[in-house]
Amino acid sequence: MNSDVAENDNENALHSYLFSQQAKPYAALDALFSALWSFGKPFNLQPGDEFYLNSAEENKIVLLESGIFSFCRCGSGLHVTSAFAPSIIGLVDSYGMTYDVSTRPEHFLIAETECRGRAVSMPDFIKTADECDLWHDVARILAYRLMVMCVRDRELVGVDSYLKVRSLLIELWAYASEYRLSINVLNFIQRRTGISRSRTMKLLSELKKGGYISIDGGRLLDMKKLPMAY
Repeated sequence: MNSDVAENDNENALHSYLFSQQAKPYAALDALFSALWSFGKPFNLQPGDEFYLNSAEENKIVLLESGIFSFCRCGSGLHVTSAFAPSIIGLVDSYGMTYDVSTRPEHFLIAETECRGRAVSMPDFIKTADECDLWHDVARILAYRLMVMCVRDRELVGVDSYLKVRSLLIELWAYASEYRLSINVLNFIQRRTGISRSRTMKLLSELKKGGYISIDGGRLLDMKKLPMAY
């Protein structure tokens, strides 16, 4: 992980990606993976492949063993958050489906990198969680997600387009190289911000001219500490 330029400029805070990795409740994830793994159907997705959490009226809980997923809204395709292995995805959508919440939000997944794991049906998930007393672990994971989203909002909500691009470049640079080098920078930024393609390309071009970043084939190869303002 390249954490040298991924530290937040406020020395008392961390970039949301680093925070998400340091605060992740690994014990809770281990408990859920161990109990649910044998019930899951294996999947292996390539970058750009889509995975729907609800199909044929069956909701699925995803156990992500390796890779990175984008969690996106159905309809708009707007990126909501990222899921890094190990991770459990689909808890919110499954709640809406199970309790028939009207006008509930629905989401789908896009593989940012090659992704492997297993998909567990909702009935198997509920039965196993009840029998193995896993709801405390589920609560820990959901509370963790809320914390990460609050930290991320600080970086992406109410700031100009350059600061959004800056924050996402810092995040991408912090990824392990095998993940980072499989991700297209432009797509990565646009999916998360809604900034126009032309504006995003202009900002990236200016940073390249200034010697702050190096991009080849759409992949981020090198990055120095980025300016605080454009």
